[in-house]
Amino acid sequence: MKKIVLILILIISCKSKKEAEIKPFQQLSSLVDNYAENTLQKENINSIALAIYRNGEVYYNFYGELDKGKKNTPNNNTLYEIASITKVFTGSLAAKAVLENKIRLEDDIRKYLEGDYSNLEFENIPITISNLLTHSLGFKTKHPKRFSDINDKIAEGYYKDKEIDYNFNDFLDDLKLMKLDKKPGTYFEYNNVGSELMAYILQKVYQKKYKEIVYSFLKELEMNNTYLIDFDKHKHFLANGYDEQNKLAPYYKNPLLGGAGGMISTLPDLIKLLKFQLESKNPLIKEATRVLFKDEEGTQMGYLWQDLGTAKEEGFYYSKTGNSIGIHSGILICPDSNYGQIMIVNNNSDAASNDYFNLFYTIETDLIKFPKINLKSYIKPKLLVDKKAAKKEFNQLKINENKYFNTNFIFNLNAIGYELLKENKIKKAIEVFQFAISENPKNANLHDSLGQAYFENKDFEKSKKSYLKSLKLNPKNENAEKYLKKINHILNVNSK
Repeated sequence: MKKIVLILILIISCKSKKEAEIKPFQQLSSLVDNYAENTLQKENINSIALAIYRNGEVYYNFYGELDKGKKNTPNNNTLYEIASITKVFTGSLAAKAVLENKIRLEDDIRKYLEGDYSNLEFENIPITISNLLTHSLGFKTKHPKRFSDINDKIAEGYYKDKEIDYNFNDFLDDLKLMKLDKKPGTYFEYNNVGSELMAYILQKVYQKKYKEIVYSFLKELEMNNTYLIDFDKHKHFLANGYDEQNKLAPYYKNPLLGGAGGMISTLPDLIKLLKFQLESKNPLIKEATRVLFKDEEGTQMGYLWQDLGTAKEEGFYYSKTGNSIGIHSGILICPDSNYGQIMIVNNNSDAASNDYFNLFYTIETDLIKFPKINLKSYIKPKLLVDKKAAKKEFNQLKINENKYFNTNFIFNLNAIGYELLKENKIKKAIEVFQFAISENPKNANLHDSLGQAYFENKDFEKSKKSYLKSLKLNPKNENAEKYLKKINHILNVNSK
Protein backbone atom coordinates (compact mmCIF):
# COMPACT_ATOMS: atom_id res chain seq x y z
CA MET A 1 0.00 0.00 0.00
CA LYS A 2 2.84 2.39 0.90
CA LYS A 3 4.46 1.67 -2.48
CA ILE A 4 1.20 2.49 -4.32
CA VAL A 5 0.82 5.76 -2.40
CA LEU A 6 4.47 6.64 -3.12
CA ILE A 7 3.99 5.94 -6.84
CA LEU A 8 0.83 8.08 -6.91
CA ILE A 9 2.67 10.93 -5.17
CA LEU A 10 5.50 10.71 -7.71
CA ILE A 11 3.03 10.69 -10.62
CA ILE A 12 1.15 13.68 -9.23
CA SER A 13 4.44 15.47 -8.50
CA CYS A 14 5.76 14.87 -12.02
CA LYS A 15 2.46 15.97 -13.53
CA SER A 16 2.39 19.14 -11.44
CA LYS A 17 5.99 19.91 -12.41
CA LYS A 18 5.20 19.37 -16.08
CA GLU A 19 2.11 21.58 -15.87
CA ALA A 20 4.15 24.24 -14.09
CA GLU A 21 6.69 24.37 -16.90
CA ILE A 22 6.15 27.44 -19.02
CA LYS A 23 6.55 26.99 -22.74
CA PRO A 24 9.13 29.23 -24.44
CA PHE A 25 6.52 31.12 -26.48
CA GLN A 26 4.57 31.87 -23.31
CA GLN A 27 7.76 33.17 -21.71
CA LEU A 28 8.45 35.31 -24.76
CA SER A 29 4.88 36.67 -24.69
CA SER A 30 5.27 37.56 -21.01
CA LEU A 31 8.50 39.44 -21.76
CA VAL A 32 6.77 41.31 -24.59
CA ASP A 33 4.09 42.42 -22.12
CA ASN A 34 6.79 43.70 -19.76
CA TYR A 35 8.55 45.57 -22.56
CA ALA A 36 5.31 47.26 -23.62
CA GLU A 37 4.30 48.24 -20.08
CA ASN A 38 7.77 49.65 -19.37
CA THR A 39 7.60 51.66 -22.59
CA LEU A 40 4.27 53.20 -21.56
CA GLN A 41 5.76 54.25 -18.22
CA LYS A 42 7.95 56.75 -20.10
CA GLU A 43 4.66 58.57 -20.89
CA ASN A 44 5.56 59.45 -24.48
CA ILE A 45 3.08 56.94 -25.90
CA ASN A 46 -0.60 56.65 -25.02
CA SER A 47 -1.28 53.14 -26.26
CA ILE A 48 0.34 50.20 -28.01
CA ALA A 49 -1.11 47.43 -30.16
CA LEU A 50 1.36 44.71 -31.06
CA ALA A 51 1.57 41.18 -32.39
CA ILE A 52 4.37 38.64 -32.69
CA TYR A 53 4.53 35.51 -34.83
CA ARG A 54 7.07 32.71 -34.50
CA ASN A 55 6.93 29.26 -36.05
CA GLY A 56 3.15 29.32 -36.46
CA GLU A 57 2.36 30.69 -33.00
CA VAL A 58 0.81 34.15 -32.59
CA TYR A 59 0.55 36.40 -29.57
CA TYR A 60 -1.01 39.85 -29.58
CA ASN A 61 -2.13 42.36 -27.00
CA PHE A 62 -3.20 45.94 -26.37
CA TYR A 63 -1.77 48.31 -23.75
CA GLY A 64 -2.47 51.77 -22.35
CA GLU A 65 -5.34 54.03 -23.30
CA LEU A 66 -6.00 55.71 -26.62
CA ASP A 67 -6.80 59.02 -24.94
CA LYS A 68 -5.06 59.70 -21.63
CA GLY A 69 -7.40 59.63 -18.68
CA LYS A 70 -10.29 57.99 -20.55
CA LYS A 71 -9.37 54.37 -19.76
CA ASN A 72 -10.15 53.38 -23.36
CA THR A 73 -7.67 50.59 -24.03
CA PRO A 74 -7.68 49.63 -27.72
CA ASN A 75 -9.20 46.28 -28.65
CA ASN A 76 -9.93 43.92 -31.55
CA ASN A 77 -12.39 46.40 -33.05
CA THR A 78 -10.10 49.44 -32.91
CA LEU A 79 -9.34 50.74 -36.39
CA TYR A 80 -5.99 52.38 -37.07
CA GLU A 81 -4.77 54.48 -39.96
CA ILE A 82 -1.97 52.36 -41.41
CA ALA A 83 -0.83 55.11 -43.78
CA SER A 84 1.96 53.91 -46.09
CA ILE A 85 1.47 50.25 -45.18
CA THR A 86 -1.38 50.72 -47.68
CA LYS A 87 1.34 50.69 -50.35
CA VAL A 88 2.13 46.99 -49.83
CA PHE A 89 -1.39 46.13 -50.96
CA THR A 90 -0.81 48.18 -54.10
CA GLY A 91 2.51 46.40 -54.58
CA SER A 92 0.96 42.97 -54.07
CA LEU A 93 -1.76 43.73 -56.62
CA ALA A 94 0.89 44.92 -59.07
CA ALA A 95 2.80 41.64 -58.55
CA LYS A 96 -0.43 39.75 -59.23
CA ALA A 97 -0.94 41.74 -62.43
CA VAL A 98 2.62 40.93 -63.55
CA LEU A 99 2.07 37.22 -62.93
CA GLU A 100 -1.20 37.40 -64.87
CA ASN A 101 0.60 39.16 -67.76
CA LYS A 102 -1.61 42.23 -67.39
CA ILE A 103 1.43 44.48 -67.09
CA ARG A 104 5.21 44.24 -67.44
CA LEU A 105 7.74 45.83 -65.11
CA GLU A 106 9.58 47.38 -68.06
CA ASP A 107 6.42 49.01 -69.49
CA ASP A 108 6.65 52.74 -70.16
CA ILE A 109 3.88 54.12 -67.91
CA ARG A 110 2.73 56.44 -70.72
CA LYS A 111 1.27 53.33 -72.34
CA TYR A 112 -1.49 53.61 -69.73
CA LEU A 113 -1.89 57.40 -69.65
CA GLU A 114 -4.11 59.41 -71.98
CA GLY A 115 -2.73 62.67 -73.31
CA ASP A 116 0.71 64.17 -73.81
CA TYR A 117 3.18 63.12 -71.11
CA SER A 118 6.36 63.67 -73.10
CA ASN A 119 7.86 65.13 -69.92
CA LEU A 120 7.93 61.70 -68.22
CA GLU A 121 11.36 60.69 -69.46
CA PHE A 122 14.97 61.73 -68.97
CA GLU A 123 17.48 61.53 -71.82
CA ASN A 124 15.06 59.25 -73.70
CA ILE A 125 14.73 56.92 -70.69
CA PRO A 126 11.04 56.66 -69.70
CA ILE A 127 9.52 56.04 -66.30
CA THR A 128 8.50 52.39 -66.06
CA ILE A 129 6.18 50.32 -63.88
CA SER A 130 9.25 49.15 -61.96
CA ASN A 131 10.14 52.77 -61.16
CA LEU A 132 6.65 53.39 -59.77
CA LEU A 133 7.07 50.45 -57.40
CA THR A 134 10.55 51.35 -56.16
CA HIS A 135 10.43 55.12 -55.55
CA SER A 136 12.94 55.70 -58.35
CA LEU A 137 11.02 58.06 -60.67
CA GLY A 138 13.78 60.63 -61.16
CA PHE A 139 11.60 63.70 -60.56
CA LYS A 140 13.21 67.03 -59.73
CA THR A 141 10.60 67.56 -57.00
CA LYS A 142 9.02 64.77 -55.01
CA HIS A 143 5.37 65.70 -55.67
CA PRO A 144 3.39 68.13 -57.84
CA LYS A 145 3.12 71.48 -56.05
CA ARG A 146 -0.69 71.56 -55.82
CA PHE A 147 -0.71 68.03 -54.42
CA SER A 148 1.93 68.98 -51.81
CA ASP A 149 -0.05 72.07 -50.81
CA ILE A 150 -3.21 70.00 -50.41
CA ASN A 151 -1.35 67.47 -48.26
CA ASP A 152 -0.06 70.29 -46.03
CA LYS A 153 -3.62 71.54 -45.55
CA ILE A 154 -4.82 68.01 -44.71
CA ALA A 155 -2.09 67.74 -42.07
CA GLU A 156 -3.15 71.10 -40.61
CA GLY A 157 -6.75 69.88 -40.31
CA TYR A 158 -8.08 72.36 -42.85
CA TYR A 159 -10.26 69.70 -44.51
CA LYS A 160 -11.54 68.13 -41.31
CA ASP A 161 -15.13 69.13 -42.08
CA LYS A 162 -14.69 70.10 -45.73
CA GLU A 163 -14.57 68.35 -49.07
CA ILE A 164 -11.05 68.25 -50.50
CA ASP A 165 -10.96 70.44 -53.62
CA TYR A 166 -8.52 68.19 -55.48
CA ASN A 167 -9.02 64.87 -57.26
CA PHE A 168 -7.19 62.38 -59.45
CA ASN A 169 -7.91 64.30 -62.67
CA ASP A 170 -6.21 67.33 -61.11
CA PHE A 171 -3.32 65.06 -60.18
CA LEU A 172 -3.00 63.81 -63.77
CA ASP A 173 -2.99 67.40 -65.04
CA ASP A 174 -0.28 68.34 -62.54
CA LEU A 175 1.75 65.33 -63.63
CA LYS A 176 2.23 66.98 -67.03
CA LEU A 177 4.14 69.78 -65.29
CA MET A 178 6.58 67.51 -63.45
CA LYS A 179 10.21 67.53 -64.58
CA LEU A 180 12.84 64.83 -64.37
CA ASP A 181 16.46 65.62 -63.59
CA LYS A 182 17.67 62.06 -63.03
CA LYS A 183 17.55 58.85 -65.00
CA PRO A 184 14.57 56.76 -63.79
CA GLY A 185 15.65 53.70 -61.83
CA THR A 186 18.90 55.20 -60.56
CA TYR A 187 17.94 57.28 -57.52
CA PHE A 188 15.70 56.42 -54.55
CA GLU A 189 13.36 59.14 -53.30
CA TYR A 190 10.34 58.12 -51.25
CA ASN A 191 7.11 59.49 -52.72
CA ASN A 192 3.37 58.95 -53.10
CA VAL A 193 3.22 59.62 -56.84
CA GLY A 194 4.39 56.17 -57.93
CA SER A 195 1.92 54.15 -55.87
CA GLU A 196 -1.04 56.36 -56.84
CA LEU A 197 -0.15 56.00 -60.52
CA MET A 198 0.18 52.25 -59.97
CA ALA A 199 -3.37 52.19 -58.59
CA TYR A 200 -4.56 54.08 -61.68
CA ILE A 201 -2.82 51.62 -64.03
CA LEU A 202 -4.37 48.67 -62.17
CA GLN A 203 -7.78 50.28 -62.74
CA LYS A 204 -7.00 50.48 -66.43
CA VAL A 205 -5.84 46.90 -66.91
CA TYR A 206 -8.56 45.29 -64.80
CA GLN A 207 -11.26 47.75 -65.96
CA LYS A 208 -12.52 48.10 -62.41
CA LYS A 209 -12.34 50.84 -59.81
CA TYR A 210 -9.22 50.52 -57.70
CA LYS A 211 -11.30 50.24 -54.53
CA GLU A 212 -13.08 47.18 -55.98
CA ILE A 213 -9.75 45.54 -56.83
CA VAL A 214 -8.49 46.15 -53.29
CA TYR A 215 -11.62 44.82 -51.60
CA SER A 216 -11.52 41.69 -53.72
CA PHE A 217 -7.94 41.07 -52.53
CA LEU A 218 -8.87 41.82 -48.91
CA LYS A 219 -11.67 39.27 -49.19
CA GLU A 220 -9.14 36.62 -50.29
CA LEU A 221 -7.11 37.37 -47.16
CA GLU A 222 -10.30 37.40 -45.03
CA MET A 223 -9.43 40.91 -43.91
CA ASN A 224 -13.05 41.87 -43.40
CA ASN A 225 -12.36 44.81 -41.08
CA THR A 226 -9.98 46.69 -43.35
CA TYR A 227 -11.22 49.63 -45.39
CA LEU A 228 -9.87 52.04 -48.01
CA ILE A 229 -10.65 55.77 -47.80
CA ASP A 230 -13.72 55.12 -45.69
CA PHE A 231 -13.16 57.12 -42.51
CA ASP A 232 -16.59 58.63 -41.93
CA LYS A 233 -18.45 55.31 -42.07
CA HIS A 234 -16.20 53.78 -39.40
CA LYS A 235 -15.26 56.82 -37.31
CA HIS A 236 -16.72 55.36 -34.10
CA PHE A 237 -14.03 52.66 -34.14
CA LEU A 238 -11.18 54.86 -35.38
CA ALA A 239 -8.29 55.42 -32.97
CA ASN A 240 -7.40 59.00 -32.23
CA GLY A 241 -3.82 59.90 -33.01
CA TYR A 242 -1.62 62.59 -31.49
CA ASP A 243 0.84 64.70 -33.48
CA GLU A 244 4.37 66.01 -32.85
CA GLN A 245 3.06 68.41 -30.17
CA ASN A 246 0.88 65.66 -28.64
CA LYS A 247 -2.22 67.43 -29.90
CA LEU A 248 -5.16 65.53 -31.36
CA ALA A 249 -4.24 64.89 -34.99
CA PRO A 250 -6.56 65.06 -38.00
CA TYR A 251 -7.00 61.89 -40.07
CA TYR A 252 -5.15 61.77 -43.38
CA LYS A 253 -7.91 61.80 -46.00
CA ASN A 254 -6.28 60.76 -49.25
CA PRO A 255 -7.85 62.78 -52.11
CA LEU A 256 -6.60 60.32 -54.76
CA LEU A 257 -7.24 56.60 -55.34
CA GLY A 258 -5.64 55.14 -52.23
CA GLY A 259 -2.59 53.54 -53.74
CA ALA A 260 -0.24 55.39 -51.36
CA GLY A 261 -2.32 55.67 -48.19
CA GLY A 262 -5.78 55.91 -46.75
CA MET A 263 -6.33 52.38 -45.47
CA ILE A 264 -7.64 51.66 -41.97
CA SER A 265 -7.39 48.27 -40.30
CA THR A 266 -7.60 46.37 -37.02
CA LEU A 267 -4.73 44.50 -35.39
CA PRO A 268 -6.42 41.08 -35.94
CA ASP A 269 -6.78 41.88 -39.64
CA LEU A 270 -3.13 42.90 -39.93
CA ILE A 271 -2.21 39.59 -38.30
CA LYS A 272 -4.00 37.92 -41.23
CA LEU A 273 -1.71 39.84 -43.59
CA LEU A 274 1.30 38.74 -41.52
CA LYS A 275 0.21 35.08 -41.63
CA PHE A 276 -0.51 35.33 -45.36
CA GLN A 277 3.04 36.54 -46.01
CA LEU A 278 4.58 33.79 -43.86
CA GLU A 279 2.28 30.83 -44.49
CA SER A 280 0.68 31.13 -47.91
CA LYS A 281 2.22 29.54 -51.00
CA ASN A 282 0.63 32.20 -53.24
CA PRO A 283 3.26 33.03 -55.92
CA LEU A 284 2.55 36.76 -55.69
CA ILE A 285 4.33 36.81 -52.28
CA LYS A 286 7.62 35.70 -53.79
CA GLU A 287 7.16 38.04 -56.75
CA ALA A 288 6.22 41.04 -54.61
CA THR A 289 9.25 40.63 -52.33
CA ARG A 290 11.99 40.11 -54.87
CA VAL A 291 14.53 42.90 -55.25
CA LEU A 292 13.66 45.32 -58.06
CA PHE A 293 15.95 48.15 -57.02
CA LYS A 294 19.25 48.46 -55.19
CA ASP A 295 21.53 51.45 -54.74
CA GLU A 296 25.04 52.07 -53.38
CA GLU A 297 23.64 53.18 -50.02
CA GLY A 298 22.14 49.75 -49.44
CA THR A 299 18.52 50.62 -50.19
CA GLN A 300 16.67 47.60 -51.56
CA MET A 301 13.09 47.71 -52.77
CA GLY A 302 10.56 45.10 -53.84
CA TYR A 303 7.02 45.88 -54.98
CA LEU A 304 6.67 48.79 -52.52
CA TRP A 305 7.97 46.55 -49.71
CA GLN A 306 10.96 48.30 -48.17
CA ASP A 307 14.19 47.45 -46.37
CA LEU A 308 14.66 44.14 -48.11
CA GLY A 309 17.80 42.42 -46.94
CA THR A 310 19.52 39.29 -45.71
CA ALA A 311 21.07 39.10 -42.25
CA LYS A 312 23.54 36.51 -41.00
CA GLU A 313 21.34 35.18 -38.20
CA GLU A 314 17.76 35.71 -39.33
CA GLY A 315 18.12 35.41 -43.12
CA PHE A 316 15.88 37.22 -45.61
CA TYR A 317 13.57 39.94 -44.27
CA TYR A 318 11.42 42.81 -45.49
CA SER A 319 9.23 45.43 -43.86
CA LYS A 320 7.01 48.47 -44.19
CA THR A 321 6.25 51.37 -41.88
CA GLY A 322 3.30 53.72 -41.92
CA ASN A 323 3.17 57.22 -40.49
CA SER A 324 -0.06 59.16 -40.53
CA ILE A 325 -0.26 62.52 -38.78
CA GLY A 326 -0.86 60.87 -35.41
CA ILE A 327 -0.37 57.10 -35.82
CA HIS A 328 2.93 55.20 -36.17
CA SER A 329 2.76 51.62 -37.43
CA GLY A 330 5.10 48.97 -38.74
CA ILE A 331 5.20 45.38 -39.98
CA LEU A 332 8.29 43.17 -40.28
CA ILE A 333 8.43 39.80 -42.06
CA CYS A 334 11.28 37.29 -41.86
CA PRO A 335 10.34 34.17 -43.84
CA ASP A 336 13.70 32.39 -43.46
CA SER A 337 13.41 32.39 -39.66
CA ASN A 338 9.60 32.18 -39.77
CA TYR A 339 8.88 35.20 -37.61
CA GLY A 340 7.14 38.53 -37.92
CA GLN A 341 5.85 41.40 -35.85
CA ILE A 342 3.39 44.28 -36.01
CA MET A 343 3.32 47.36 -33.82
CA ILE A 344 1.05 50.40 -33.73
CA VAL A 345 1.16 53.42 -31.41
CA ASN A 346 -1.10 56.47 -31.52
CA ASN A 347 1.52 59.16 -30.93
CA ASN A 348 3.91 60.63 -33.46
CA SER A 349 6.28 62.91 -31.53
CA ASP A 350 10.05 62.43 -31.73
CA ALA A 351 10.10 60.99 -28.20
CA ALA A 352 7.29 58.59 -29.09
CA SER A 353 9.13 57.49 -32.23
CA ASN A 354 12.30 56.79 -30.23
CA ASP A 355 10.33 54.68 -27.76
CA TYR A 356 8.56 52.94 -30.64
CA PHE A 357 11.78 51.85 -32.34
CA ASN A 358 13.47 50.85 -29.07
CA LEU A 359 10.51 48.60 -28.27
CA PHE A 360 10.29 47.24 -31.81
CA TYR A 361 13.98 46.28 -31.97
CA THR A 362 13.99 44.84 -28.44
CA ILE A 363 11.15 42.50 -29.39
CA GLU A 364 12.80 41.66 -32.70
CA THR A 365 16.01 40.60 -30.94
CA ASP A 366 14.04 38.18 -28.79
CA LEU A 367 12.21 36.82 -31.85
CA ILE A 368 15.50 36.21 -33.64
CA LYS A 369 16.97 34.33 -30.67
CA PHE A 370 13.82 32.29 -29.97
CA PRO A 371 13.36 29.59 -28.65
CA LYS A 372 16.14 30.91 -26.42
CA ILE A 373 14.80 33.34 -23.83
CA ASN A 374 16.40 36.66 -22.90
CA LEU A 375 17.73 35.96 -19.41
CA LYS A 376 18.44 39.65 -18.77
CA SER A 377 14.82 40.57 -19.40
CA TYR A 378 13.55 37.59 -17.45
CA ILE A 379 15.60 38.41 -14.36
CA LYS A 380 15.11 42.21 -14.38
CA PRO A 381 11.77 42.40 -12.45
CA LYS A 382 13.05 39.81 -9.96
CA LEU A 383 16.25 41.80 -9.47
CA LEU A 384 14.26 44.87 -8.42
CA VAL A 385 12.54 42.86 -5.69
CA ASP A 386 15.36 40.70 -4.27
CA LYS A 387 18.82 41.04 -5.75
CA LYS A 388 20.42 38.06 -4.01
CA ALA A 389 17.56 35.73 -4.88
CA ALA A 390 17.65 36.99 -8.47
CA LYS A 391 21.37 36.28 -8.66
CA LYS A 392 20.85 32.74 -7.36
CA GLU A 393 18.12 32.02 -9.90
CA PHE A 394 20.18 33.61 -12.69
CA ASN A 395 23.16 31.35 -11.94
CA GLN A 396 20.90 28.30 -11.94
CA LEU A 397 19.32 29.18 -15.28
CA LYS A 398 22.38 30.36 -17.18
CA ILE A 399 23.81 26.84 -17.13
CA ASN A 400 21.20 25.89 -19.74
CA GLU A 401 22.73 27.72 -22.71
CA ASN A 402 20.31 26.02 -25.10
CA LYS A 403 17.40 27.73 -23.39
CA TYR A 404 18.71 31.21 -22.57
CA PHE A 405 20.83 34.00 -24.06
CA ASN A 406 22.34 37.06 -22.35
CA THR A 407 23.97 34.93 -19.65
CA ASN A 408 26.71 37.29 -18.38
CA PHE A 409 25.44 38.47 -14.98
CA ILE A 410 27.66 41.54 -14.56
CA PHE A 411 27.08 42.69 -18.14
CA ASN A 412 23.33 42.32 -17.61
CA LEU A 413 23.38 44.26 -14.34
CA ASN A 414 25.06 47.15 -16.13
CA ALA A 415 22.58 46.96 -19.02
CA ILE A 416 19.61 46.84 -16.63
CA GLY A 417 20.97 49.85 -14.80
CA TYR A 418 21.05 51.85 -18.03
CA GLU A 419 17.56 50.69 -18.95
CA LEU A 420 16.36 52.03 -15.60
CA LEU A 421 18.07 55.35 -16.30
CA LYS A 422 16.23 55.58 -19.63
CA GLU A 423 13.00 54.81 -17.79
CA ASN A 424 13.84 57.70 -15.41
CA LYS A 425 14.06 55.29 -12.46
CA ILE A 426 17.33 56.79 -11.29
CA LYS A 427 17.31 55.57 -7.68
CA LYS A 428 16.60 52.01 -8.83
CA ALA A 429 19.45 52.31 -11.32
CA ILE A 430 21.82 53.45 -8.57
CA GLU A 431 20.86 50.42 -6.47
CA VAL A 432 21.54 48.07 -9.39
CA PHE A 433 24.93 49.65 -10.17
CA GLN A 434 25.87 49.48 -6.47
CA PHE A 435 24.94 45.81 -6.37
CA ALA A 436 26.96 45.18 -9.53
CA ILE A 437 30.01 46.84 -7.95
CA SER A 438 29.62 44.71 -4.83
CA GLU A 439 29.81 41.70 -7.15
CA ASN A 440 32.75 43.03 -9.16
CA PRO A 441 34.43 45.95 -7.33
CA LYS A 442 37.39 46.27 -9.71
CA ASN A 443 35.26 46.79 -12.81
CA ALA A 444 36.03 50.33 -14.03
CA ASN A 445 32.99 50.39 -16.31
CA LEU A 446 30.59 49.77 -13.41
CA HIS A 447 32.02 52.68 -11.42
CA ASP A 448 31.65 54.82 -14.56
CA SER A 449 28.01 53.76 -14.83
CA LEU A 450 27.33 54.56 -11.19
CA GLY A 451 28.98 57.92 -11.74
CA GLN A 452 26.52 58.68 -14.53
CA ALA A 453 23.56 57.62 -12.39
CA TYR A 454 24.67 59.92 -9.57
CA PHE A 455 25.24 62.70 -12.11
CA GLU A 456 21.69 62.36 -13.44
CA ASN A 457 20.46 62.38 -9.84
CA LYS A 458 22.40 65.66 -9.35
CA ASP A 459 24.47 64.08 -6.58
CA PHE A 460 27.68 65.54 -7.93
CA GLU A 461 30.00 64.71 -5.01
CA LYS A 462 29.16 61.00 -5.21
CA SER A 463 29.34 61.16 -9.01
CA LYS A 464 32.84 62.63 -8.75
CA LYS A 465 33.91 59.90 -6.35
CA SER A 466 32.65 57.17 -8.70
CA TYR A 467 34.32 58.66 -11.76
CA LEU A 468 37.62 59.05 -9.89
CA LYS A 469 37.43 55.39 -8.87
CA SER A 470 36.72 54.39 -12.48
CA LEU A 471 39.64 56.49 -13.71
CA LYS A 472 41.95 54.93 -11.14
CA LEU A 473 40.98 51.45 -12.38
CA ASN A 474 41.20 52.52 -16.01
CA PRO A 475 43.43 55.59 -16.59
CA LYS A 476 42.35 55.63 -20.27
CA ASN A 477 38.69 56.27 -19.44
CA GLU A 478 38.04 59.42 -21.48
CA ASN A 479 34.35 59.46 -20.51
CA ALA A 480 35.28 59.73 -16.82
CA GLU A 481 37.66 62.61 -17.58
CA LYS A 482 34.95 64.42 -19.54
CA TYR A 483 32.40 64.09 -16.74
CA LEU A 484 34.91 65.06 -14.05
CA LYS A 485 35.49 68.35 -15.88
CA LYS A 486 31.73 68.95 -15.98
CA ILE A 487 31.35 68.08 -12.29
CA ASN A 488 34.24 70.30 -11.18
CA HIS A 489 32.74 73.19 -13.12
CA ILE A 490 29.32 72.64 -11.52
CA LEU A 491 30.79 72.35 -8.02
CA ASN A 492 32.87 75.51 -8.53
CA VAL A 493 29.82 77.47 -9.71
CA ASN A 494 27.73 76.18 -6.80
CA SER A 495 30.40 77.13 -4.26
CA LYS A 496 30.37 80.80 -5.31
